[in-house]
Amino acid sequence: MQIAFWSNMHGQAAVTANAAAVSSIIALKTSYRTLVAQNHIELNALEHYLLRKREQAAIRMLDYTNQGVDALVRLYKNGRLRPEMIPDYTWSLMKNHGLDLLFGSEKRENLCTDSQDLLLSIFQCAKESYDLIILDLHSGLNGTNSRRLLETSDIIVYCLSQNRSLLEDFRRTMDENPILNEKRSAYLVSHYEPSSSMTLRNLSREYGLDHKSLFAIPYHVGFMDACNNGRVFDFMAYCLQARKGPDHAFAQAFSGLIDHMMKGCGKCS
Repeated sequence: MQIAFWSNMHGQAAVTANAAAVSSIIALKTSYRTLVAQNHIELNALEHYLLRKREQAAIRMLDYTNQGVDALVRLYKNGRLRPEMIPDYTWSLMKNHGLDLLFGSEKRENLCTDSQDLLLSIFQCAKESYDLIILDLHSGLNGTNSRRLLETSDIIVYCLSQNRSLLEDFRRTMDENPILNEKRSAYLVSHYEPSSSMTLRNLSREYGLDHKSLFAIPYHVGFMDACNNGRVFDFMAYCLQARKGPDHAFAQAFSGLIDHMMKGCGKCS
């Protein structure tokens, strides 16, 4: 199953942070083989959220061209890529490939034009080796292959905020791209402030969002620090063990979303 995390506006809805947190919880709570990857061209934030500085330094000491997207693109072009080979070109955060991270490209040109089409084929190939593929997609629908990856995903998690400009643009985007309304979906509101007038109930009513598919993630300074320090996996493990308080509530918010996704979600329309 392929699950895409996406927002219509860049830098407004914590898309990468949400993808990292959800991937970590799934790996910690299930036995699924999970691959987490991205299609970003310029910023590989996913790696910075999941890997500490010393791990990033260790990776840089390796032959980076023989890792991640760069290696898989080359193998696919040469007709040598097989599904069972893909885990060998990832960084495993858990044993038995419970959570594998696919490094983004180090070459800007590698994810442009023809190579973007190859990335779709690579993810399709990866479905034979993994139970779940979680994608952190570049915001918007222009300039990348995000639209096609959304269309080929089984579930889309639309990452939103309580920003009215983002919400109105999101509604227009959905109206202008009816194919997205046919996808099984969830809506995730990050940095949720319950005292705002933009409550989940009001968002559901004003923007036509299914209230059963609408989830809120509270702001948590510890999580922001974990993102900055490459410790999202460890932080989510800590929160899952908490029995009460903000840490427990934070983990439960994501767990509710994950339960909804695993049940197949519902369609937008």
